[in-house]
Amino acid sequence: MAGHFILAARRYDTVRDIVDTAYVTLDENTLVAEGAKALYAQERCTIVVTHLLDAGTGQRAPVGIITERDIIFRVVAQNRGPFKTTLKDIMSAPIITIDADKSIEEALAILNKYKINRLPVVHDNSIIGIVTTGMVLRNVSIEKHADTEF
Repeated sequence: MAGHFILAARRYDTVRDIVDTAYVTLDENTLVAEGAKALYAQERCTIVVTHLLDAGTGQRAPVGIITERDIIFRVVAQNRGPFKTTLKDIMSAPIITIDADKSIEEALAILNKYKINRLPVVHDNSIIGIVTTGMVLRNVSIEKHADTEF
């Protein structure tokens, strides 16, 4: 008798229920050194990189994402100066997001499909926070079910 596994939400149903709303957002032209300082000051690991759409209204659009690992691998390890390299030079783009009302299981599927660990959450076309692989895994259970043959 073969078995299969099913992912099932434990405590929460949607990404909105587990999203971390504290995150760093900076302009794409910000120097990596300033980005690193912002991560340190706010005790965060992720920067959502934005582009100014309208100077009059200040409207911004997310265009990429950077993690502390990106700063180490794409700047420090390659001897690129953090005081001359901008966030747009090292960001991962395009940014991959999930709607706040999607299920936790859908978030896990996206994280797995794109082999990423951080997923910005959007509501009404604005980022409201970030979910991580760890956050998602803490909120799903994996249940083994036996296959029934008819």
